[in-house]
Amino acid sequence: METVEKECGALGGLFQAIVNDMKCSYPVWEDFSAKATKLHSQLRATVLAAVAFLDAFQKVADMATNTRGATRDIGSALTRMCMRHRSIEAKLRHFTNALMESLVTPLQDRIEDWKKTANQLDKDHAKEYKRSRHEIKKKSSDTLKLQKKARKGRGDLQPQLDSAMQDVNDMYLLMEETEKQAVRRALVEERGASAPSSASCSPWW
Repeated sequence: METVEKECGALGGLFQAIVNDMKCSYPVWEDFSAKATKLHSQLRATVLAAVAFLDAFQKVADMATNTRGATRDIGSALTRMCMRHRSIEAKLRHFTNALMESLVTPLQDRIEDWKKTANQLDKDHAKEYKRSRHEIKKKSSDTLKLQKKARKGRGDLQPQLDSAMQDVNDMYLLMEETEKQAVRRALVEERGASAPSSASCSPWW
């Protein structure tokens, strides 16, 4: 029984450590989200500047192509160069849009869900742990009273005492299983919160 009690305490401590780690991770995710939003804003400005630059570049190429002098071949070369840079601009635009749609927005939505889930897990666990401990404490106290009576020569109490001790043992085993399940739920939630790209976001790179 003492071993099971220690195991329950260790599982309870492990659960609390996992939940605390999750709560400490939220500022990191929020900072990452803020920096990604800032990057998205800068990339949008870069895309607009690139479009304006390439439009001006294309005008230079068209001017060289349309002259009657000896610059038509230069104009053709400049047009090809401009087209290659247009493909780079298109990729940059795709990356910029995907950054917000496939990473930042889903991540911001998930952060709030993670916070609520972690707080609820913590609250439910504390309530269940407290209830189980209270019930075990009460049952153990009743068992000790029976033991004292049995020591005073009340031999007829032995079956009742055995039953009470078995009940306490069963309650510890039930509590141990409940703690294991709580730890499993916390681990699953922690893993989901540590892998947003696979848990909530489609690939954006």
